[in-house]
Amino acid sequence: MIPALLMVVGLISYNSYKDRVALTQASLATARAMMSAVDREVAAVQVGLFALATSPHLISNDLSAFYDQAKIVLKNQNARNIFLVDPSFQQVVNTLRPFGSELPSEAHHPSITQVFKTGLPVTTDLLIGAVSKMPLIVVAVPVRRDGGVPYVLAASIRPEQLALLLTQQRLSADWIGVIFDSTGTIVARTHQMERFLGMKGASAVIARIAETEEDTIEVTSVEGIPILSVFSRSAVLNWTVAIGIPSIILTRDLWNTLLWLVGGTAVLLLSSLAVAWAIGSRIAGPIRQLAAPALALGSGEKVIVPSLRLREADEVGKALTRASAMLMAAHHRANHDVLTGLANRALFDEILTHQLAICERNQTNLSIVCVDLDGFKAVNDVHGHANGDGVLCVVAARLQQAIRASDLAARMGGDEFALILINAGADAAETVAAKLIDSLAAPYHLGLLTLDLSASIGIATYPESGATSEALLLRADDAMYKAKSMGKRCYALAS
Repeated sequence: MIPALLMVVGLISYNSYKDRVALTQASLATARAMMSAVDREVAAVQVGLFALATSPHLISNDLSAFYDQAKIVLKNQNARNIFLVDPSFQQVVNTLRPFGSELPSEAHHPSITQVFKTGLPVTTDLLIGAVSKMPLIVVAVPVRRDGGVPYVLAASIRPEQLALLLTQQRLSADWIGVIFDSTGTIVARTHQMERFLGMKGASAVIARIAETEEDTIEVTSVEGIPILSVFSRSAVLNWTVAIGIPSIILTRDLWNTLLWLVGGTAVLLLSSLAVAWAIGSRIAGPIRQLAAPALALGSGEKVIVPSLRLREADEVGKALTRASAMLMAAHHRANHDVLTGLANRALFDEILTHQLAICERNQTNLSIVCVDLDGFKAVNDVHGHANGDGVLCVVAARLQQAIRASDLAARMGGDEFALILINAGADAAETVAAKLIDSLAAPYHLGLLTLDLSASIGIATYPESGATSEALLLRADDAMYKAKSMGKRCYALAS
């Protein structure tokens, strides 16, 4: 019953998720449509102003006749009024007042200034009209004459006009439609517009709008209602239309369905609980015993799982055992030289870096010993690579015998080897080097073949010779070549 219940719950949740995604996508499309309607509304006013800006009355500077023409044009515009501003930012015509009435100055309004400077149209954010003293949006276009801008022609749009665009989309009664200007100020709203007009929107929404053109975000509305906000920003006006869907609406149907499902299933679940408990007890024991091997496998430890007397658990146990063997083999191959079994350069560098960190923390020391065989090339050239490989294996064995279990021997490549001597200063390193000089100079018996070789050794100590792995290896390598120049069977300490 539990798997069946979970499956049904999963299906219901998945369907609810799909419904939510579909609702979000549809809402986003609606927000785009609403934003396009706002763009068209502003563009229509702007086009009308551009046409009016070509009036011959403006060319002849007959402002009285232009005033009458503007009154006629206004009847076909979704604007509250039309006004004309001269370069001194003084209104010279405003359809809200009779021609010749005293009109206020626009006080160097930044948007009007921009039109005079650039000759480009602008649409302002929400502002308070100089004549009406009411919240407005102003659309302004240049009046061009002889390559200059003698006037700016503008029209104001009331927020209520834009609010009509929101209601025309027939949003659900519980949904909230909002228009924000480029500053995140509420220009129009489907709910409580009088209360929130001119206020900033929810800070999380405004911050997200500044980052992307379209998105969905879960926030709390300015009324304090948890909502899913879907928004679309205009590339033309840099305004945004957002639709707020109360979160309770998104989850209400889901929770009602789940509540009925859980209630109806409870009776059947309780009746089968005894049988499920008995079966589960037989299964749970072996399954619990797999936890420790699984954790050990994740830690890189060797895992061998004994029989658990449950076929499925035994199959998992065998898989864990096989996986452990494969991981151990792969780990060894990745960090060890295939021929000699010593650590490879990658493992050497990793352990050296780790040990240097310990030395720095505990104020202890260590030494690096670089070993290079003298005359090894002749072994390969004269006796073949098989005997050369045999010599390298013997060298690896002698290196291991000369160091402690806490130290590390590595093959760096070819006939070059290196040692990390933990908690060993220069004196201890020289003692090991002296032993190695004698050990590596002993005869190499390879079947019927006996070979005589020697080695040159360089030593670098932390912290005297360097503080980093690169510096220590370089100094030890330099010391090794110094020892090689001194003759066979020599070692040198980095100065």
